[in-house]
Amino acid sequence: MTASSGASAAEASASASAVTAALQFDSEKLPQTLVLEIRPFLRVANQIEADSPRVAYLCRFHAFEKAHMLDPRSTGRGVRQFKTTLLQRLEQDEKSTFSKRKERNDAREIKSFYEKKKQANAHQLMPVLGEVLKAVLIGTGLENLVASEDFGDKSGFRYNIIPLHPRSSQQPIMLLQEIKVAVSAVFNVRSLPLANVKGEKSQTDIFRWLQSWFGFQKGNVANQREHLILLLANMHARLNPKSSSAPMLDERAVEELLAKTFENYLTWCKFLGRKSNIWLPSVKQEIQQHKLLYISLYLLIWGEASNLRLMPECLCYIFHHMSYELYGVLSGAVSLITGEKVRPAYGGEDESFLNKVVAPIYDEIYAEALKNKNGVSDHSTWRNYDDLNEFFWSADCFKLGWPMRLNNDFFFTSTKNKKSHETKIQNSQLPRGSSSAQNIVDSEVPDQSQQQTISVTSQQRWLGKTNFVEVRSFWHIFRSFDRLWTLLVLGLQILIIIAWHGLESPLQLLDPIFFEDILSIFITNAVLRVLQVVLDILFSWRTRGTMRSSQKLRFVIKLSLAVTWAIILPIFYSSSQNYKACSARRPKNFLGMFCLSKYMVAVAFYLTSNVIGMALFFVPAVSSYIETSTWRICNILSWWCQAPSYVGRGMHEGQVPLLKYTSFWTVLLSSKFLFSYYFEIKPLVEPTKEIMRVNVNIYEWHEFFPQVKSNAGAILAVWAPIILVYFMDTQIWYSVFCTIFGGMCGIVHHLGEIRTMGMVRSRFCTLPEVFNACLVPRSSPKEKKGILPSFLEKKIFKDLGKSERHDPTKFALVWNQIINSFRSEDLISNREMDLMTMPMSLEYRSGSIRWPLFLVAKKFSTAVDMAANFTGNSAQLFQIIKKDNYMFCAINDFYELTKSIFRFLVIGDVEKRVIAAIFAEIKKSIQNSSLLVDFKMDHLPLLVDKFERLAEILYSNKQSLQYEVTILLQDIIDTLIQDMLVDAQSVLDQINSSETLISDNDGAFDYYKPELFASISSISKIRFPFPDTGPLKEQVKRLYLLLNTKEKAAEVPSNSEARRRISFFATSLFMDMPAAPKVRSMLSFR
Repeated sequence: MTASSGASAAEASASASAVTAALQFDSEKLPQTLVLEIRPFLRVANQIEADSPRVAYLCRFHAFEKAHMLDPRSTGRGVRQFKTTLLQRLEQDEKSTFSKRKERNDAREIKSFYEKKKQANAHQLMPVLGEVLKAVLIGTGLENLVASEDFGDKSGFRYNIIPLHPRSSQQPIMLLQEIKVAVSAVFNVRSLPLANVKGEKSQTDIFRWLQSWFGFQKGNVANQREHLILLLANMHARLNPKSSSAPMLDERAVEELLAKTFENYLTWCKFLGRKSNIWLPSVKQEIQQHKLLYISLYLLIWGEASNLRLMPECLCYIFHHMSYELYGVLSGAVSLITGEKVRPAYGGEDESFLNKVVAPIYDEIYAEALKNKNGVSDHSTWRNYDDLNEFFWSADCFKLGWPMRLNNDFFFTSTKNKKSHETKIQNSQLPRGSSSAQNIVDSEVPDQSQQQTISVTSQQRWLGKTNFVEVRSFWHIFRSFDRLWTLLVLGLQILIIIAWHGLESPLQLLDPIFFEDILSIFITNAVLRVLQVVLDILFSWRTRGTMRSSQKLRFVIKLSLAVTWAIILPIFYSSSQNYKACSARRPKNFLGMFCLSKYMVAVAFYLTSNVIGMALFFVPAVSSYIETSTWRICNILSWWCQAPSYVGRGMHEGQVPLLKYTSFWTVLLSSKFLFSYYFEIKPLVEPTKEIMRVNVNIYEWHEFFPQVKSNAGAILAVWAPIILVYFMDTQIWYSVFCTIFGGMCGIVHHLGEIRTMGMVRSRFCTLPEVFNACLVPRSSPKEKKGILPSFLEKKIFKDLGKSERHDPTKFALVWNQIINSFRSEDLISNREMDLMTMPMSLEYRSGSIRWPLFLVAKKFSTAVDMAANFTGNSAQLFQIIKKDNYMFCAINDFYELTKSIFRFLVIGDVEKRVIAAIFAEIKKSIQNSSLLVDFKMDHLPLLVDKFERLAEILYSNKQSLQYEVTILLQDIIDTLIQDMLVDAQSVLDQINSSETLISDNDGAFDYYKPELFASISSISKIRFPFPDTGPLKEQVKRLYLLLNTKEKAAEVPSNSEARRRISFFATSLFMDMPAAPKVRSMLSFR
């Protein structure tokens, strides 16, 4: 009877699961062509399924009709399968939901449900239910029920995260203090000029106020309102020390957000030499409000700009003018021309910003994109986002005016489209600029009023590429790596000179003749500099039409100086070689070795002109300051070093990375030059001298070189391969040193710490510690320490408090989530999931951690075999087991699990005392290190086999096996007492202490003591079967898997993708990463 009831319960559970699965129709996996139109109805159907199955059926039916109307022939990909699946579901639900209908017909059913949800303020359901209701009422004669009903969402209460409707003030997120102060600040419109705000004026905030003046879209206003509130709340919550004025938004949070929001805008103004249009009032109480207005205005511009976000400086230009208009509105400025108050140039009509500001720029982007011809056109014939954005990197962008003049060259696409462009401008109605607009334009471009009268078609030209047009050439290899090529050429020249003179002592470098020959490298450098400047000019030639005159002047001066030095240095060197009097008259002392010639003086002046660039290279902080400074002398230095550019200015490596970079190349090139000198250059010098001394008048190969009278060809043939190897072996040295330095960096940064599952298993015991160090926030502030201790803690020891470092609970939570996700993706089986899961009750009283079974299961059987065959003493056995952490944990796991299960399983008094006596003997033997003396361990495998069978029966948990459990318990006790315990007297005393006597039913025999664990008069001595739920069930399952798992740890998991993910997760924990802050202190997503 028990078995049948269990089977029926299982069948009922399975049927219930099937019904639950059938209730939900997947609303996410839809054909792409139907997603936007169909998904809302299916989602609502799933949402209201429990409340009204009939209305959910009607929603799905309407979705089916709509899908058939959209694609009647099912030509879209997956549409036919979707229709078939949905139709089957409708056929299944039609009868089952009909009986659950509460009203007389479907029309009244959905009308009643609609009214119910409307009273419950379920605004997100209203549009979908309204459309379904309209469809159901068609042709029923009940259309008058909804004739005056507006099913649109008139509440305006759509939100992403923060419900700002007054009726939602008690939502949990609205009760957070940081949210309260942020909402209060955003809804503060006191002291602002009156505006024509539509809707309920009681809900007016600074975003709706800005919308009324500048004409932003309603959806954009709602999104950016939430955006700003979340940013302010996040920054307010991260303040340290916390704000003392709890009911108000802290000024520090607003100031931080203001600085981050307008960082690029302020940099842009500084680059163009313009003053920022962020003006703050003198009244202290209004400063915060005005800051939020400027931030809100920028967020609204950014939110509505769409693809113009790829042109950040264009947004800066738009904000620059609109913020000036905002200042005029806030200050109540009056136009000097009309005498009226300042109003925005584009007005506050609905979507005026989109139509009058964004649309013209986007149309220009679209027109330029058409010229691309799907990638066929040359890239120099059309402008992309970057090219259009570069227009706003110069002060010429202010000629565009405000309101923007569509006859500006910026909006001119090309000469080919000139006629259509004129028509477009003539048909475009320029916005009615009020006096404020005129004042703004006059302030930026003084002659705008006159320029507006110029004909649209006069002198218009296509701006084209502004700063760069790619010129594809082989010479890019030399220009892009000019410093390396220059160093290699000059190094080769120096090595040849040193080898030719036979340098034996460094003091010989001070010899004037030898030193002057060394200085000849500057002639080579001057020639290379000419080549470099020529390449710069050639690669910039295609931008000559849009190039500024200052850039052209820079190229002219650079080329002139380079050519001048390339002429002057050889002349002075030649004159110095012809005049050797200085060398003849020099004294014999050390100081007399210095003899300055005209060439040396020329070289000194040449180096002076290059010393600034060298100094700036080694001090990147000074270079960054010069590039971003507005001082005239700094601008000149920056202009001379490179063409001025808005993007990339001041972007230099720090001093430490520069030193690392310099050290790397210094060591690499030093090794390369030493090797080249001793094994390539020096061995060829003497043969070359011998060849030059040989005088050959008649060549045997005269038919190839009939006019040759010297042996230069032979020298060229000898040196050409060596020169080629000299230049090419740099990549070999680079590969060698990259391997060495990369390996060192990898060790320091723990890259590739764990690469295989074998390494995961060996290092798994350290994963909780590094997890806590990297991903668990500290409970106490970190103390400041020295550089070396801090480095060691960060790179090697991952310092944490002892309690935090060794607590595995949080790691177990994350690990189990990873394993569960593997199972949900079907990467592992149920058995593998059980073997890899960490128990949540992680530690026993002994302090040992319960590791996943795939690490310890095989270790237990190994330990049993080892103990049964061990010939040493107990202390030696304990030391061997203790060395293997997983083996020790497996034994301790078995001991604790058995003890816990027996504590619940055995309920007889005598049996409890016997079990307690056995565990006491085991504990005493372990403490006295006499386990091998007190127990005969050769019978241990037999005992473990009995425990394995017992665990299997307990795991099956069937009432019919209770008698077998009793027999197994008796066998286990007999094996321990008769075969293993050397001195079992204490246990036998507990058995004999029983005073209970029983007799047989016939009375033929005398009274006798009952067997252990046997039932007496239907009174059971064991508690079996166990409850199906609770921690005991998990303990039995773990014991069963511990004793019955035969797989090797290397085989779990068997799926390669699961193994790869686990290895990657473990490796990432050992990588160098910043410490994780608390969730409330984390940065928001911007």
